[in-house]
Amino acid sequence: MASDIPAAFQKELTCLVCLNYLLDPVTLGCGHSFCWCCLCVFWDQAEEPARCPVCRQQSEQTNLKTNLLLKNLVSIARNANLFQFLKSEEQWCGTHKEIKEIFCDADKSLLCLLCSQTDEHGDHRHLP
Repeated sequence: MASDIPAAFQKELTCLVCLNYLLDPVTLGCGHSFCWCCLCVFWDQAEEPARCPVCRQQSEQTNLKTNLLLKNLVSIARNANLFQFLKSEEQWCGTHKEIKEIFCDADKSLLCLLCSQTDEHGDHRHLP
């Protein structure tokens, strides 16, 4: 996750169950946050009362609500990562100096529009 966003900030926006960016984040009374669906699956598989997957503190919460602040911060971080990725040199065609935005299904590679129309890739299936 290379970007301008410090790794510590990204870590705080990561679900401690699935280890991906939080999706529909919910925060328990102990302060730990998880993806809503990850927490539900964790609790469904547990044979004991609902507990925090990190600190094991019992949770009396049953009506979990999305933490909108965290959801907005995750959205900002994802957009920043996407922008950083698209700016990287590997996303630019060295031959045509254009952004690679076409996926060649046959070669499993990213191509610029001009490269996708060459004899080498012209007959291949392309995806945006």
